[in-house]
Amino acid sequence: MAAVKKGIFYGIGVGPGDPDLITIKAAKILAAADLVITPTKKMGSPSIAFNIVKTHIPDLSKVLEMNFPMISLSEEREVLKKQWEENADEIEVLLNEGKDVAFITLGDPMVFSTYSYVMEFLLKRNIEVITLSGVPSFCNLGAQLNIPLTQGEESLGVVAMTQPIEEIRAILDAHQNIVVMKISANNALMAEELEKRGLEKSFVLVSNIGMETQKVVRDIAVLKGKIPYLSTLLIKKNYPID
Repeated sequence: MAAVKKGIFYGIGVGPGDPDLITIKAAKILAAADLVITPTKKMGSPSIAFNIVKTHIPDLSKVLEMNFPMISLSEEREVLKKQWEENADEIEVLLNEGKDVAFITLGDPMVFSTYSYVMEFLLKRNIEVITLSGVPSFCNLGAQLNIPLTQGEESLGVVAMTQPIEEIRAILDAHQNIVVMKISANNALMAEELEKRGLEKSFVLVSNIGMETQKVVRDIAVLKGKIPYLSTLLIKKNYPID
């Protein structure tokens, strides 16, 4: 009896929030895949990524929720690594059955994405992996507001607010343009860092990009308060933000 051909594992970036921003190729794979994995921090609670692309999945019965706890990578790396490996084991079983599996993720799969960790486990197991780029939130931020991320010979730094403060400060000082992801992890601290550098009027904060609840903020006082989880900050030292 011939062996069953293994399925393909697809990583699909669904963009920042607007369902129309996924690529044509991504839409085709979502429609054709045998299973679509939606990562969720709480089982039974639809993920944001799923809500973005559900209109592109003709058969919702093929959607499989998979638990990915929202805990600190720096403090709970071993716990997360164990969960990533267990999820990779479950995915491998499905692939060995010949099923093509699509894993959806916000933004781009290669920018601060849980997908990338699962992908690494599967690549080591002789699994065919195809990753499809998505629109990162900061690219959509620049496009929506008509603000260039970089011009000429300027540099662009990308940092997450979950990184050590020393790394964040180094990037703030080294680049003319800085994107801060996961800003809600400690936005008040970032507000302080901006004020120290005289940059309190050199940023724009966009929350829930591409969604009905999208909000654009340029007020440092708002940055010091509570902001939505899905928020991205763009700092430009040499360009008029307003």
